[in-house]
Amino acid sequence: MATIIDALANMALTALGAAAGFQITLRVQQNLQPHPLPRQFAPLLEHPVRLEYLDPPRILDTAGVGAAMTVLDLGCGTGLFTRAAAHMVGAGGRVHAVDLQAAMVAQTAAQVEYEAVQDRVTLHHAGAYELPLPDDTVDVALVIATLGEIPDKPAALNELRRVLKPGARMLVADEWLNPACMRASAVRACAEEAGFRRLHHTHTLAGYHLLLINDK
Repeated sequence: MATIIDALANMALTALGAAAGFQITLRVQQNLQPHPLPRQFAPLLEHPVRLEYLDPPRILDTAGVGAAMTVLDLGCGTGLFTRAAAHMVGAGGRVHAVDLQAAMVAQTAAQVEYEAVQDRVTLHHAGAYELPLPDDTVDVALVIATLGEIPDKPAALNELRRVLKPGARMLVADEWLNPACMRASAVRACAEEAGFRRLHHTHTLAGYHLLLINDK
């Protein structure tokens, strides 16, 4: 029996070591060359465990998302936050879902149609440096597990400021398990340099939420 237990313990330690090594490798790659999450990992974005600790409606509520608002979801992925925002803004609102990967935009399109909110969602296959939106039109920008994947963060933040209304809010959230996760202090420094001001900062067991205001 002891031999079996020892063997199982060794297998568990080996698996943990492999997982830790894989995580470290991904983080090094992201630091050297930031890039979006490969579409092959898209199912992880809506894993039941992630849904449990994220709770998109609650997070969006802290950002002040409400009826008839215009919301930008930058790096929308599979549309997890796009769909939640679409339900919250209602028929009189608009959610712009932007992603650099066409496959992610297609997944978001399928999901918003499944939830019957396609009438209030506009999909954009675009990057963060040239957002296909007019100046001063967005009430809340969502940057969920995305900023660390963008090579030129100042350029992206300046572009976000352009489309946000004066006094509008930007929610930056990330998770410690995300290989591209930036430290909250680094996000705040970049954002403040671009002209944002911190309103609220919440740490969770899984990561953090940083709410900023566009000080135009």
